[in-house]
Amino acid sequence: MAEHWLLLDIGNTHTVAGLFQPDGQRVAEVRFRTDPQCTADEYRMQLRQLFSDALGQNVWEMADRAILSTVVPALEATVTKACDAVPLLSINARLKRDFELDLPHPEQLGADRLCNLAGALGLVKAPLLIVDAGTATTFCLVDARQAYIGGAIVPGLDTSWRALQARAAKLFSVELVRPSSAVGNTTELQIQSGVLQGYEALIEGMADRLLRDAGFAEATLIATGGCTRLIRLSDRFRMEPDLTLLGLFRYGQLNG
Repeated sequence: MAEHWLLLDIGNTHTVAGLFQPDGQRVAEVRFRTDPQCTADEYRMQLRQLFSDALGQNVWEMADRAILSTVVPALEATVTKACDAVPLLSINARLKRDFELDLPHPEQLGADRLCNLAGALGLVKAPLLIVDAGTATTFCLVDARQAYIGGAIVPGLDTSWRALQARAAKLFSVELVRPSSAVGNTTELQIQSGVLQGYEALIEGMADRLLRDAGFAEATLIATGGCTRLIRLSDRFRMEPDLTLLGLFRYGQLNG
């Protein structure tokens, strides 16, 4: 039977789990809402059920190792216990990698951003800018040395939208569907324009400012994250929805 790696990307809002073979072939992928209160038994059962629905097999009988990226500290011990049947690699700044961390405190960099860097450098050459639009939207700059030199963090699209709803009593809830024009002639269209097209402008403008301040004459721009399904960025961005999983896979290759 072929060897399989279970890749786990645990974000603040959603968890993405992928089952890969060591040659890079993707076998299956599932997505579910992150629950910090989930127990190890519940987590194990949830993964078994979701992969069983996708593959008709028990993932715990297929997986030979698990590779974990989490930005939810409360879940790390839970998932470690859930994966006790297989060896687990948890991503951190001390592991072997393809890039440098030109930072005063590299240990502070989140596992998701480490994986994004690893995944991006497996696709394109540096210099590059990575945008991950999720619960928070992060920007990561990698220079020509393949060194991460810094970036920025802003509240995510959904986070900003929920904060606006909570603080502005007269704004009613609308479906977040991108309008064709930035000029809205109803309150609903103006909200959709401001939230969605405004966020597009934030990402585009912040990318320009970061590239300028970093002194990058040119760079490859990569976008990932769940919120990229709601917005439309310019053609200069390369869309890579599975970037974090690709980075988890690369860490697995380097840290066998």
